[in-house]
Amino acid sequence: MQDGSLFCERCGNRAAVPPGSGQFNQGQAASPFRQNGNVNPFQQNVSGNPFQQNVRQQDHQQPVNNYPPPQYQQAPVYQDPYYQDGAGYTDVQKNGKSSNTAIIIALAALTLLVLVLCGLLIYLMVGKDESSSGGGKSDSEAVVSERDVSLSEKETEAVSDSEEVSVSEEQETEPAEPEPPDNSYEGIAKRAASRQPVKINYVSSDVSDYPNVKVYFMAEDEQGDTVDLYSPNVAVKESVKGGAELEREVKSVEQLKGREGVSFDIVADKSGSMRNDMDAMQRVMSQFVDALDYQSGDRAELIAFDSFVMYMCTYTSDTSLLKNGINNMEPYGETALYDALYEGVTNAGAQRGARCVIGFTDGSDNQSSHTSQEVIDLANFYSVPVFIIGTKGASDYANITSATGGQYWNVNSINDMSQILDQIYAQEKDMYCMEYVSDSALDKFSERDIELAVEDENYGTVTKINFTPTETLKKQTHASRYELIKADVTWEQANAECIRRGGHLITINSEDEMKKASQLAQDADLKYIWMGGYTSIRGTSAFGHWITGEPFNYQQWYPGEPSRNDKDGFAEMYLMLWFVDNKWSWNDQRNDVFNIPGITYFVGKTGYICEYED
Repeated sequence: MQDGSLFCERCGNRAAVPPGSGQFNQGQAASPFRQNGNVNPFQQNVSGNPFQQNVRQQDHQQPVNNYPPPQYQQAPVYQDPYYQDGAGYTDVQKNGKSSNTAIIIALAALTLLVLVLCGLLIYLMVGKDESSSGGGKSDSEAVVSERDVSLSEKETEAVSDSEEVSVSEEQETEPAEPEPPDNSYEGIAKRAASRQPVKINYVSSDVSDYPNVKVYFMAEDEQGDTVDLYSPNVAVKESVKGGAELEREVKSVEQLKGREGVSFDIVADKSGSMRNDMDAMQRVMSQFVDALDYQSGDRAELIAFDSFVMYMCTYTSDTSLLKNGINNMEPYGETALYDALYEGVTNAGAQRGARCVIGFTDGSDNQSSHTSQEVIDLANFYSVPVFIIGTKGASDYANITSATGGQYWNVNSINDMSQILDQIYAQEKDMYCMEYVSDSALDKFSERDIELAVEDENYGTVTKINFTPTETLKKQTHASRYELIKADVTWEQANAECIRRGGHLITINSEDEMKKASQLAQDADLKYIWMGGYTSIRGTSAFGHWITGEPFNYQQWYPGEPSRNDKDGFAEMYLMLWFVDNKWSWNDQRNDVFNIPGITYFVGKTGYICEYED
């Protein structure tokens, strides 16, 4: 150092002032290595020092600074690693080493810094894996002070970026996914054995989209209460006509609620005994049709009965038509419940998907041509459950419902119907539909045996089901809205055929429609055409209503009609378009006009017109 210097030009340390001295010694720079008046052996200036070449000792004095020396703390004693027990360099040799020593210390610090940085980078890249295996820092790890080690902003960002990359790569490493469950028949059956037992009750089937087969079933616990299956797994084995049992592909298993509709055929008593309760029944039925879920596909048909069976509203999702049909019911005659149930089962059995019949009566059947056993047989053939609500006990009604998978209720009041209808609806919507793929080469109406393995998080079972699918109505395309069929048939036969073709007997609601129907009949050289309507008695007069529930606003009656009874007293209630007195008009007729004594002019001149709404 130059005489009078306050800071070392190489290391930057302040020069220490000897204790008790107000000035720097001549020829000796103040140094942190000089303490207690002793000369630091590294401060000798000898040309022979191997670490200090061409260094000249200053032999002249410099003027002393004229300000009081600052009170510096004495620097710690430096222990020369080369000087032990008085041996080593002489004072002259040691004096020339101070500058080189500072350089060595700086290089050592820089080397340590580089090692620390490399170690830090390695730790950030692999350190977390080592930590997970129990590794950690040792107690002897070097600690670098902030004065000696200072990371530049770029170096800090590089370390930070390295850490982010390391963390990102670790996050992208995901644990191996567990193997999917075995959803084969054997796998599901095995898991089902460890679940709570559940009973599967077959309801019906649908092969209208064959080879896809839909099987509808209810799930009940051991107490007979309906249970919900959450995300069920189902596998099925099928055997057709006693053939080989093969596992089939299951396409879906879903509860009907909110997903699929139900076809409800409502059979209502409008016999004379219902006169005091008709208003209450109409109110309850209107509430029921209002509550159906038409968005998911619910539909309803209303068939009424007294001494005869009448269509008040064919299958529809239009509540206004259903309510109009409900309001057109008028009490009259006797009780033909079995005939009405038979008609309702026939129509429900032709519907695709889930379906049922709901009957209501206030008395015993006394007018039907069909028997209760015929109703049971037909319902089992089509797999249609029958529910009956009655105000008087009848063992036959209980037999019908229990034999077809339905239920019978004996109520004291018409108002009790509302709660029961809600219960029936909820039960139908709690049903499940399982769809699987069969063999397209086989007859879709063949008898089938299936084994069903079902399991969810709570319930499980393996069950066998035997069923024979039946034909349902096909959606047909037609060249025009109206189709005339020439045939000597009864009104009931004509009505059934139009339903089978996907339509209904024509309903004439305007002058334009009247002209079209008349022209079709005239072109076919016919004079008598069945229409889709009835007449009923309200008070002392007859009135007409359409089988579709449409408003009966337009009318073209022949003078003196409707009569509701023929001249011989035989009941007439079926609407006919006829050509009499050189003019087309309407008349109400008996069902069979071909067996009227002494009358033959209907033969060869009769037909009917089917109307297709879509």
